[in-house]
Amino acid sequence: MRKALILALLVVLGLCCPTVGITPVQAAAGCEGGDSPKAPEWNVTAQHLALVPHASWAWSYDYEDDMRAEEKQSGSNSEGNAGSADLELHPENQWTYNPSYPQPTLEPLTTGIFETLAIGNDSAGVLRLNLSSTHRTTFCIHLSEMGENGLQPVDADVYLLTSSQYDAYEEVYRSMHGGGWFWDLVEAGDGDELLSDVPPEWRSFNPLGWQTYRDVHQYEARSEVTFSVSMDAPEVYSSLFGGTQWQDFYLIIDAWDNTNDNDVPATNSVLYADITVIPVERTVLLPPWTVPLVLFVALAAVVLLPVVLNRRYMGAGLDQGAVATDSTSVPYLEQSANEGSQGK
Repeated sequence: MRKALILALLVVLGLCCPTVGITPVQAAAGCEGGDSPKAPEWNVTAQHLALVPHASWAWSYDYEDDMRAEEKQSGSNSEGNAGSADLELHPENQWTYNPSYPQPTLEPLTTGIFETLAIGNDSAGVLRLNLSSTHRTTFCIHLSEMGENGLQPVDADVYLLTSSQYDAYEEVYRSMHGGGWFWDLVEAGDGDELLSDVPPEWRSFNPLGWQTYRDVHQYEARSEVTFSVSMDAPEVYSSLFGGTQWQDFYLIIDAWDNTNDNDVPATNSVLYADITVIPVERTVLLPPWTVPLVLFVALAAVVLLPVVLNRRYMGAGLDQGAVATDSTSVPYLEQSANEGSQGK
């Protein structure tokens, strides 16, 4: 009984003092140690994608080639044409914003990678990854732009999305640039105002709403971002109608004025993102069912502890084997009382 009481006390103490035995882990430490990251092997361990304003329509696959052909025939410069691409502000390669389908199947990321992405104005740079559930993956992003004295820090937005979330994000980007079904909604008012009064949990039902992974991995108005991701199991999305769908991860460097209220608008410059991704193998992997088990044990300890304490309190000092009695105490008191009365 005493051991059970001590165990219950330790469990309750752990619940009341969450800092006991828990050491906070800083994600920044994962960017400093370990092996030196290498350049990714494109379409094997990572895929580079981009969203650009001059390729937001489904029929603009060869837009850049057609534009150059028209320039050659007319002898005009594309910078003065409405809707054309300014190559100085859009350094992305065509294969990034017009990728071939189906997309390649990526290997789980188990080694560190480093890459510098150039993101054009009013665009989004995307790094598609297949994160490993047996590793803790740390992301370190440094954002800069070219100034008079070289590269200087600049604020932008960083998001981490899954495949289904990225589909919604991509659709919103194309809608905001005149290539979606909801362009009439955007023309009716600013896209930010359409979501300002909508609660975050309901924004996925809005045509211009989208969410990040676990609703937390969104880092807006930052020049440096460091965060880590650990998964209990491979990320799989199960739908009642569409079956099971494997989820890749999309790291997005956002350089356009999206539909979120607190994001950074376009900077009218080229954004450079130094991205370091370091996976570290996890030594202890507990199955997901351990979480409800721990909660059940903690709840049982909270319920049983008052019962045990009350029972021990009520039984304290009681010994049914032997009851001590003093037969001389009462006669002694009576005798003392009689002697006092005779003396008077």
